[in-house]
Parts: sequence; C-alpha cells; structure tokens
Amino acid sequence: MKRSLRRALWAGAVVAVTVATVPMASAFGAGSVTTSFTKVQDWGTGHETRVTITNGSDASVSTWRIEFDLPSGTSIGSSWDADVTRTGDHYVAVKKSWAGPLAPGASFSWGYNGTGPYKAPLNCTINGAPCGGGTTPPTTT
Repeated sequence: MKRSLRRALWAGAVVAVTVATVPMASAFGAGSVTTSFTKVQDWGTGHETRVTITNGSDASVSTWRIEFDLPSGTSIGSSWDADVTRTGDHYVAVKKSWAGPLAPGASFSWGYNGTGPYKAPLNCTINGAPCGGGTTPPTTT
C-alpha cells in the first residue's frame, strides 16, 4: 500500500474516532438541569404555580423526574403538562409521554393550581440532584 494512502486512511480513522467520542464527552460537560417555581397568582385560598425545567448541560435530557414536598396547608389540586402523583405532602412530577427530549439550553414549563396560599416547595430534586443545581434550593418567586 502506498505511503500516502496509509496516511490518508490513518487520518480518516483518527477523525472518525474523535467525532465518535465528542458526544460522549459533552454528555458530562458543564452545566446542570435546574428547576424553578414561580408564583403566577395567589388569591389566599389558592394559587397558580409555574414550574420551569432548564437544561443548562451540553446534552439532551430524554426524561425528567421532579420530587418535592409542599408545606402543611398547601396541596396541588390540578396540574397540566406533567404527570403528578402525591403521597402525603410529597409530590412526584414526570415528563408527559408526548413531550420530546429537552435540548441543551432549552426550557420546558408545566404548572399546577394549589389549595391554600402559595408556599415554596421543600426538598426539591430533579433526576436525583438538587433542583437549583449544586446544593442550592430551587429558585422561587
């Protein structure tokens, strides 16, 4: 085999291996998936909350699971754009089956109407990590 052909094949193999490993490296890149809770309305006996999931990582997120507790005197009466289950004061929200993956830099919002005045959620995790990223609590407004 000619030397120039061997070099070309070797260079092609190096490029192919490099391209194949870039997505793997970016899956563990900087950033994290975070969750924020925003009070949309509060009328004293009830409230509306918007929950936003933001993908700050370098990779798509195919699914998400948010777990949180609501303080005493507050509960979720109805929700939309997420499947929400309750055990006592503990809630689990998961992505709807029709929702696609969350691309890097993208956000997705779902919401709920709650009973009682708005109170910030407690013990929030998304996919097992703190909702605010790192060790911070989720953002609430």
